[in-house]
Amino acid sequence: MRKLLCILVILAGALCWHMTRPDTIHEKVGGPARPASQETRTFPAGTPRPPEELPSSLQLVWEGWHIREIAHSRIPREDWVPLKQMSPWLPKAQVAVEDKRFYSHHGVDPDGIIRATLVNIQNDEVVEGASTITQQLVKNLLLTSDQSVKRKAAEAALALLVEARCSKEEILEMYLNTTFLGSGATGVKQASQVYFGKKPKDLSLPQAATLAGLPYAPTALNPYANWQGSKKRRNLVLNRMAEQDMITPEQLEDALNEPLGIGK
Repeated sequence: MRKLLCILVILAGALCWHMTRPDTIHEKVGGPARPASQETRTFPAGTPRPPEELPSSLQLVWEGWHIREIAHSRIPREDWVPLKQMSPWLPKAQVAVEDKRFYSHHGVDPDGIIRATLVNIQNDEVVEGASTITQQLVKNLLLTSDQSVKRKAAEAALALLVEARCSKEEILEMYLNTTFLGSGATGVKQASQVYFGKKPKDLSLPQAATLAGLPYAPTALNPYANWQGSKKRRNLVLNRMAEQDMITPEQLEDALNEPLGIGK
């Protein structure tokens, strides 16, 4: 396992270096030579930054290696919730709907890409994405949201690096604490209060499923603005949990019959 992790770190570093090299065309014409994946990035005050003397081509590698510190810098200390202090339904629901092989892959899931494509074609709409939770964490904290090939390649490379650096529990905790969930709420503590008036540890199964469905489209699925869409997404999360044996058929039926209970 240690040998595999070393290989992943080396591969991730090499890929990040390649994808963030200055554009050779810019160099030839005398234009600014900046890493393509960093051209439009902005950083909140207090975000850890690489040493100035570090070559720009290695800045993303440095950030991927220090993703824990970067994640904590994005959220007020009082809003950070350790995984053990969340409802156990929260991480289960998130994994079920976004990355069912989360605990078995190393940051990138080729099978997931194929599965997501087939599911979306079958449903004639985008029901799920192909990125793993680790890739989404990397995109949210370190990269821009553009869909260029270079950005996606850097995302995959950094996901490998983060998986070699952090445990699955750390990755899931960072994701749940730093993801925007609509209504001005970032992270599960703010979202639990905004939508349910509760602490994350007190969320019920259907409430946890509601929050787990929001990262997909936090504005469009905002329960206050789109009650029906939010409930449909919640029910999809619950069905995924049942399909993966995280809940029993009886628990599924009870949860599906629960109202959203927003604002209560």
